[in-house]
Order: sequence, then structure tokens, then C-alpha cells
Amino acid sequence: MPDHSKFQIYVTLALLAAVIGSGCSSTSRNYSTTLMPTPLGLSIGLPHPGGDFRRTFDGNEVPIYIVSGRDLGDAAKGLDPFGTNRNHRPELGIATVQIGAGLDADDLLRETVEAVKRKKTKVELVGMELSPRPEADPWLLKDVIARHETNAWVHSIKQQLDTSDKRNICIYVHGYNTNFVDNTLLAAELFHYLGRDGAMISFEWPSEARLLGYITDKGNATYSTRHFRGLISNIAKECRADSVTIIAHSAGSPIVVNALREIRLLEYDLPAEEVQRKYKIEKVALAAPDMDLMSFVNAIHDRFYEVTNGIAVYASPNDKALRVSQLLYKDERLGGSVGLLEPWEKKEIMSIAKIEMIDVTKPNRKHWRFLGHAYFHRDPWISSDIGCFIMGIGPQRRGLTRNAGDVFWSFPDDFVDRLEKLISH
Repeated sequence: MPDHSKFQIYVTLALLAAVIGSGCSSTSRNYSTTLMPTPLGLSIGLPHPGGDFRRTFDGNEVPIYIVSGRDLGDAAKGLDPFGTNRNHRPELGIATVQIGAGLDADDLLRETVEAVKRKKTKVELVGMELSPRPEADPWLLKDVIARHETNAWVHSIKQQLDTSDKRNICIYVHGYNTNFVDNTLLAAELFHYLGRDGAMISFEWPSEARLLGYITDKGNATYSTRHFRGLISNIAKECRADSVTIIAHSAGSPIVVNALREIRLLEYDLPAEEVQRKYKIEKVALAAPDMDLMSFVNAIHDRFYEVTNGIAVYASPNDKALRVSQLLYKDERLGGSVGLLEPWEKKEIMSIAKIEMIDVTKPNRKHWRFLGHAYFHRDPWISSDIGCFIMGIGPQRRGLTRNAGDVFWSFPDDFVDRLEKLISH
């Protein structure tokens, strides 16, 4: 390789470390955080996917179900039992996260549904227990037979669903440069704002959790696609779930898209409606997806969207992390594709009613102090829109607008007023 090419790669990696690393979760070993900002919809009185918060806030501890492609570390019985290398078969576990310790029910409710700037609600990982894995590879059969009903992990999820209004399983797929603790805490925060109804799974693919681990992380994400495909192929039937929701961030997004694509190819002989009924995947939210744009279009050609009832892609032209990723790959990233789509790409995407493309740029960005990559849980407007999308509310009813011939929905100047009108309908 010419020296100048090597130099360009080194410079790009250095920029990547400085920018994308700051935009993703930290690699600290702190076992607690503070509750994320309240989604806008909640603070103005909109309903949410989980129903009545007062009913679901029964106790401070919530279970987060773990499916980890990471190897086991030295301290296999500690709060963080995982290393950063690959595991050929996923480990199963149940993490316990405490939310709002020291707060009474009224204070926790207020900090959850009101736009409190300095929250006191602490989110802390307090327990982690590995579960026995089934001896047979559990996630790779596409028939309708449930084989693992006696497995402790599966049984626990079913019990969790039995106590819920909706038998929904939400799966969170993390991004680059993250560790198990941070991912678990964020999954718990998302579950909290979803009303703690149903069950939450954190899919732990093996990130190196270091700034200069980007190339390794991208390779590990590709490797993890088969593990994730196995999970979503079987989770609904094994746990008797009525629906599955997926939220993916950054480098975790191509894992989801490619797994759905593979399922559709494997089930090529089934009509779209039957595929969706079989796997029960409702909504898929892709936030700041670090994915090749043309690979996404290829997945559309392979009809990956037919496995779901709806896909929302959240993108920003101001995502500095994905700008650096684009420098490295020399191809447009899906999460930074606002204003960059070719006419044929627009045509392909707009032909699929199930796919929503959303430009997260807002009219007033003064309070947006971060680098523009973690907006899906840090920005109240975006987290609110994801919640409304999961509830099945269309983009126009959510207050978004789209110019004629444009593929992207966007946030107008009067977005808050538009959103407030939903309360009266």
C-alpha cells in the first residue's frame, strides 16, 4: 500500500476516534447513570406505548434480558461478566437495573413525564446472572416448533410477558465503542420510557469498547448478523410474544437490516403477510445508521421490509460521526444521507410505504450540544418521535412534514404545536 494511502487511513481513524467515539456511549466502568431526558410527547401529555405509568412503576428494579455474542471474561460472576472478543454461540443472561432508588413514586413519575432539566433519577446496574444455554443451537430453525420452553431464560421472559398488558418484546441493538454496562443501562432507560410493559432484550454484539476499535467493531457487527437473525427468527414463538419491536443505533443498524434481509431470502416462498405473521416483528427504528446507503437499497431489492410492519430511518446531515465514517468507506452512510440521495435511490425508497425516512434536523439547534450521533435518546424531540412511531402513529399525524417529491420527513417550525394537537384526537 502506498505511504500516502496509509497516512490517509491513519488520519481518518484518528478523526473517527475523536468524533464518533465521543458521539457513542462512553467506555467507563461506572455502573450507574442519570435518567435520559423526557421525550417531548410525554412532557406535553401524549400517551405512550406502555399505558399507565403509575401501574407499571411497581418497584424500582427492572429485568433486562441479555443475548451476548461477547466472550466471557475473567470475572464471569460479576456485574460485567463479558470480554470484548467473539463467542461462537451467544450467552444468555438476566441483568437487574434499579431505576429511581431513593425517590418515592410521585417523584419518579414527575421526573419521568415532565421536562426536568436536572434529573435525580438514578439508573444503576445492580445484578447480573448468566443463564444456562440450551445444548442445541437454539436460534437457527425456521419452523414453528418451540423447543426451549423449559429454559430458565425463556421461562423468565414468558413470566414477564404474562404480567404485561401487551406481550411485546423490545430488542435494543447498540452501536460502536460501547460496553456491556452502558448498553444495559440505556436499554433499561428505553424500557422505562416504554412504560416497562412487555420485556426488553439487549443484544450485545462484541464491541471492543475503545476509540480505535472501529474497524474491528464493524467486522464484529457483520459476524453478529447470524446470531441476531437466529434471535429474531425464534424469539416470538419461544416466548409466546404477540409482537417484537427493534431499536438499533449506529453500527448496530446493519446487523438488523441484514438479518431481516436474510430471513426474507430464506422465506422466499412465503407471501409477505405470512412472513410478518410468523416472526411478529412490528416496528424497527434505525437511529443514525452507520450503514452503506447502497447496501440498504440492496436490502430493499431483497424485500427485507416485508418481515416487518414498518421501518423508520433517522438521519442527520449534521452527524459528524458518520461524516468521518464516510471518509473511511468513501460511500454515503444511510444515517447521513439527507440531501445526498440519487434520483434512482429516492425512487426505490419512496416506492416502499413501510419505510419512513426522517431528517432529525430541527429549526432551532441551540440546545443540541452533543456531536449529533446519540440524538435518539438525548434529544426529546427524536425520542418522542420514535415512541410515536412504535405506537403506530404515521409521520404526518406525528407532526412531521414532507415537501412534494422529497423522501425525507422533517420537523417543521410549528412541530410542538402540531404534536400537541394529537392530545385532542
